[in-house]
Amino acid sequence: LTRSWCLFEVAQTVEMEKGSGPDHDGLVFCTRSGVVNQGSASVEVSLGLASRLSTLRLQDATASVPKDHDTIKEFVVNNMGGFDKMHAANSRENL
Repeated sequence: LTRSWCLFEVAQTVEMEKGSGPDHDGLVFCTRSGVVNQGSASVEVSLGLASRLSTLRLQDATASVPKDHDTIKEFVVNNMGGFDKMHAANSRENL
């Protein structure tokens, strides 16, 4: 969760969930030990993911193509109101 495109997927899912119905699963975290959202992942993996998500900062992400990173930053600013609002929405969704 340090690559711009991965974090863009998180941001995009948060944005899409605004108008989704009860059948929408949202962002699903799949790991080698199981699916975190379904309670089948190990406790260690779940706690590690929670710790990482609590410090997630899209503006610190990297991309091998600088233009990709700039495009993603522009999306967050124009469609989500900026990084602070995106982080607040992400925090609410992943509590």
